[in-house]
Amino acid sequence: MKPTRAYRSPHRAAQAQATRAAILDAAVELFCADGYARTTMQAIATKAGVAVESVYGLAPKARLLELALERTVVAGENTPLAQEESFRAALDAEDQRDQVRLFGVMAGRRARSYAAISRAYVQAAAQDEAIAAAWHEQERRRLQDMRLFVEAVAARGDLRAGLTVECAATRLWAACNWYTAWLLYEAEPDRDEASVAAWFETTAAALLLQ
Repeated sequence: MKPTRAYRSPHRAAQAQATRAAILDAAVELFCADGYARTTMQAIATKAGVAVESVYGLAPKARLLELALERTVVAGENTPLAQEESFRAALDAEDQRDQVRLFGVMAGRRARSYAAISRAYVQAAAQDEAIAAAWHEQERRRLQDMRLFVEAVAARGDLRAGLTVECAATRLWAACNWYTAWLLYEAEPDRDEASVAAWFETTAAALLLQ
């Protein structure tokens, strides 16, 4: 008897992807608006327009929070920031000033949602050791991404006098983070994306360049 082949319907696969996207988009919106503790799996299901069993089938709540953060940080789920188009543009620019400008554009584009979802993540991490461990891993990866960016800037010319790549990466990681973005929006809720991008550009230039 010949072994049977698993049949995979393109239509079903597309439906599954659409359901996953709807759940994660709903999770991002609710975690940002209501925080981790007040967001329920049923609320995510209702917002996504799916059965609550579909939400549980995708991931437990803590993992949904992690996936929501990843969806906010990069354009595609499971896509490392180093492979994301806007980050690659900043890495590959031929001039240091263009690099920091594109870094600012990238940061400004995602700042509002990134600040909100990260605040929910930090609040949850205070109550859950597994979430705290995942958050520390996210921050380790973010520092690694900042190091990659600084290395690219250093390849185009000198950094600020006396500044090593490692020191510069740590400063950029510490200064250009979710809490900074959150404070910018707290101080001026109607602040637009361009002004946030300009803030990150100016800060990166002041930290890194001569």
